[in-house]
Amino acid sequence: MLPLCDMHCDTAMAIWHEHKSLARNDLNIDLEKAAVFSKYLQLAAFFTSTRLGDEEGWEDFLASRENFLAECGRNNVPILYSGEEIRRWAESGTPVGFVMTVEDARILNGHLERVEKLYELGIRVVTPLWGGDTCIGGSHNTDHGLTDFGREAVREMLRVGIVPDISHASFRSTDEILDLCEEAGKPPVATHMNSHALCAHSRNLTDDRFLRLVKLGGVAGISLYIRHLAASDPVTAEDVARHLLHYRALAPDAVGFGCDYDGADLPEGIADLSDLPAVADILRAKGLDDAAIEGIYYGNVLRFLESAIR
Repeated sequence: MLPLCDMHCDTAMAIWHEHKSLARNDLNIDLEKAAVFSKYLQLAAFFTSTRLGDEEGWEDFLASRENFLAECGRNNVPILYSGEEIRRWAESGTPVGFVMTVEDARILNGHLERVEKLYELGIRVVTPLWGGDTCIGGSHNTDHGLTDFGREAVREMLRVGIVPDISHASFRSTDEILDLCEEAGKPPVATHMNSHALCAHSRNLTDDRFLRLVKLGGVAGISLYIRHLAASDPVTAEDVARHLLHYRALAPDAVGFGCDYDGADLPEGIADLSDLPAVADILRAKGLDDAAIEGIYYGNVLRFLESAIR
């Protein structure tokens, strides 16, 4: 059995809004499906629906976090808050662990003090942008950079110990976030961001920015969202393998998964978490050995989290 360390899912919000159990449900992820992996560490994102205003999103985050903590408590699943806790979890017999993240920092709504509050509430990675122009700046579907508040918010994330995620950022915002990370001497991450060289979607990461991310100590996770994998159907696990191998050719130790389960339209044959080992079979057929495959599924991201989360 492979281990898995996945950098992005929307399951925490899905179980809140759809009144589901973490243990067993009809979503893409539950603890029963996770049993196909020997170890399973998941970064669980609290995403703000576009139907909600910025302040409504903040309140929804607080409520969904409480629900997720309760679900993890009911199922004896630890939430991990530091690299040291992650390392101890990896060495333990505990099969599942979670790290909490926030996707779309517009919920800060102009309140810089909320960045430190997010850290106090256990958030360790923040995706500052998602779509359009916000108080943080320009997302991938714009050509705008960070606002003055957005720059201060990212600086504050770096100060308190939150890792900034460049996923969903415009090219300009991405460059500015990378600049701020370089200035602070702290690593960024691309939790769910595929190769622009293979699929020229505005959400995807150009090779030069991927290499800069890696130089700063970051890693990138391949998303299963079909339109970020290929421009036309059918999209299959072969496309996932293509993106993984492209990044791996550029930086072998800096690529993993950021599947976006419970938040994406998925390729054929990878309908939920229990199907993800199918990609390993393709990678093996393309010449990767077990150590390289385990690095992609688990080790590369685990090493990053152990060093970056504090």
